[in-house]
Amino acid sequence: MSFISIVANFLEPLAYGTCCLFIFYYTRQSKKVKWRVIAVYYFLATVLMIRAAYASSNIEIYNLLCLLTHTCLGAYFYYSLNTRLKKRIVLVLCVVDAGYYITSNLLFPSHAMFDSTGYVILSIGIVLMAFMFMHQILTNITEDPLSLNFDFWFVSSQLIYHLGAFAIFLTYQYLTKKILPADLYSFENRTLLMQVWGVHNVLLFLSSIITSAAVLWISFRRKSLSS
Repeated sequence: MSFISIVANFLEPLAYGTCCLFIFYYTRQSKKVKWRVIAVYYFLATVLMIRAAYASSNIEIYNLLCLLTHTCLGAYFYYSLNTRLKKRIVLVLCVVDAGYYITSNLLFPSHAMFDSTGYVILSIGIVLMAFMFMHQILTNITEDPLSLNFDFWFVSSQLIYHLGAFAIFLTYQYLTKKILPADLYSFENRTLLMQVWGVHNVLLFLSSIITSAAVLWISFRRKSLSS
């Protein structure tokens, strides 16, 4: 198995699993509902991605992950944002994503290829919610340093991931369609598609490292300040 294949198929569950472990550790220190939601999300996402890595067809799994991500992260931002308008925007974004999932998977199912549209809607929604959270932080300055604000680090990791992955989500289905004809379904084209998804997985792993490092840093600083 080549390095590209490993990155394209197995880095994703590793990223979710790593983040899952560190967030479960963090929930032992902070028992807020929003973090319990995120911890459960990363556990379920890890299970789904392990299954996807070994499934002969993983399109339905990725469709479910898309809905799960928007629902759980939407709940996280709903609990994190402090104005009624922003909370309503989160609800609208989640309803739009749920409506798209119901339409494309239950009413008019089409599972032949990766659903780029669903993931584009997801990334746009997460980026909008992340910017609303950043606006909230910058307009409500406190004496607590941002370096010890885990919400800041987590939202930053999501912003980096979804801004970077947006272009991949936008084009992945198109690229898949281009190589599906028999005369174009060559080893080289399949490898190119794996490389594109490998870049996505590297971005996901980077966001996981940021979140995990934030847990270690905040835990270390709190112990240093208390000693």
